[in-house]
Amino acid sequence: MKKLLFLPFLILFVVAFASAASTCLTINSKTTSAYLNELPSINAQLSSCAISVPQQASSLLKDGNVLVSIKMNSGITEQFYVTIASQKLSSFTRGKPASFTHEARLSEVTFDKILNSNDATNEILSGIKSKKITIIPTGVVNKMKWFFAKLFLPKPSSSLTTPTGKPKDCDETYLPGHRDYVANKALWDSYSADTDKVCQSIYGKGQPSPCVHGVQLSLEGNPYYLCWYKE
Repeated sequence: MKKLLFLPFLILFVVAFASAASTCLTINSKTTSAYLNELPSINAQLSSCAISVPQQASSLLKDGNVLVSIKMNSGITEQFYVTIASQKLSSFTRGKPASFTHEARLSEVTFDKILNSNDATNEILSGIKSKKITIIPTGVVNKMKWFFAKLFLPKPSSSLTTPTGKPKDCDETYLPGHRDYVANKALWDSYSADTDKVCQSIYGKGQPSPCVHGVQLSLEGNPYYLCWYKE
């Protein structure tokens, strides 16, 4: 599970992307579609995993619904919303509510990156800075609060910079020829755009390093990795 720090004004994204800093909530999905299908499981966990909205963020995020709208690669828009009741995460529901306090808009590629990132907090902050994630408050009061909240959002960290060079025990691969390429084209192409090459790990050698982006796959039950790196 991705764990985010409850920074004062980052709570909106913690809630929206269900990456709460809690050891009792487990999210296994690595793709947007899988995440949407996992929402019932997340709801079931909430019955025995109470997650509160931090006190320092309660002035920004009151009880109500936070809507997440995801523009899928197919062109359709998928939506789900998080309900907050008594300043606790109450439920995750697929669809659009009758009313909501904030809406987060982003693409499937961006959401996939958050799910696969080793530092989801930084991925979200980078998305905000690059305007790949847009937050739209509803109502005059919420809009004013969000305007001032943005002034205090921390800047994306540059600490994610990885060493250069080809990882050990990882063979060069032709990505478009990979059997899973078509299903993951948009995400994998975005990984290729900000790296130099991609390689496939040797079976039994574990996860290669350093990778800018990494994806775990399996063949006949045997795990292996794709690793995007910079030379």
